[in-house]
Amino acid sequence: MITQQDPRFRNLERKIGLFTLAALAGILVVIILVGAQKDLFSPKYQIIFTVDRGTGFTKGMPVKLSGFRIGRITNMILNEQAMVDITVEIARKYSKWIRTDSTVKLVKEGLVGDSIVEIAVGSLDKPEVKPGESIIYLKTKGLDELADEIGEKIKPVLIEIRNIVGYINDPDGDLKKTVQNLEILTRNLEITRKSADNLINTTSVKMELIGERTTTLLETANSKIDSLELEKINSTLTKLPPILEKTDTVMANAAEISGETKKLSRQIFHIIPGILSRTEELLFSTDRLVNSLNKSWLLGGGTETVPLHTFKAGDSHD
Repeated sequence: MITQQDPRFRNLERKIGLFTLAALAGILVVIILVGAQKDLFSPKYQIIFTVDRGTGFTKGMPVKLSGFRIGRITNMILNEQAMVDITVEIARKYSKWIRTDSTVKLVKEGLVGDSIVEIAVGSLDKPEVKPGESIIYLKTKGLDELADEIGEKIKPVLIEIRNIVGYINDPDGDLKKTVQNLEILTRNLEITRKSADNLINTTSVKMELIGERTTTLLETANSKIDSLELEKINSTLTKLPPILEKTDTVMANAAEISGETKKLSRQIFHIIPGILSRTEELLFSTDRLVNSLNKSWLLGGGTETVPLHTFKAGDSHD
């Protein structure tokens, strides 16, 4: 028999035993800690709720109250009415918030989170739910039901979009014809623009020629006008002295005639009153002669006649 002489292997069984005991103690501590954290060692009670479909529910699914985990699903069975009875296990210390008017529903944590069972807090004036009793389940729509509902709502919109796309793609539709007309109009506008550009260029050239010819014509006319005006002015200036001499002579004669007329008027003015007086006396005498002849027998006198006209002496100056 060979005796082990290496000191490293001395008391090896004892060391292995101690290591195993330490490992077991660590595992036990972990189990205790995890159990304490998950309320594995706290007293619990069970309540039941019934759903029409077990889709979305699994054993071990967490049960939360106000976002805080209070239990889990422990059992799921199909009852006589082909519905699913789900049993949840809840820590006894949370029973004070679960009342007979509390409800339970299946929700998702966040948009794409895990599904959980959510229990609503009941009224404090209602009695607590006792172990084994049922609470009301509020049905929530699953993803498939939501998808179906959204599909039903979107279906008319999709149909309208399909009709609009069909109307747009219809070669005989108004939109296609309008686009074609716009394309033809655009082409015609391009042709019209080119024609207008050519017309403008031609007009510009012709206007330049007309401007040059007009400038030449104006220069020629100005030169002729200048020459004609100079000739007329010169001829007029040569005629002015004789005309001025004749005008002076006429004005002198007019002044002389005016003076003679004034003198003659003064001489006649003194004679006019005497002539008028003599004329009145002559008319008066003639009137008396006519009256005497009317009364004579040679002219059938004896009958009193009314003179045809009787002259009355007046002021000789009237």
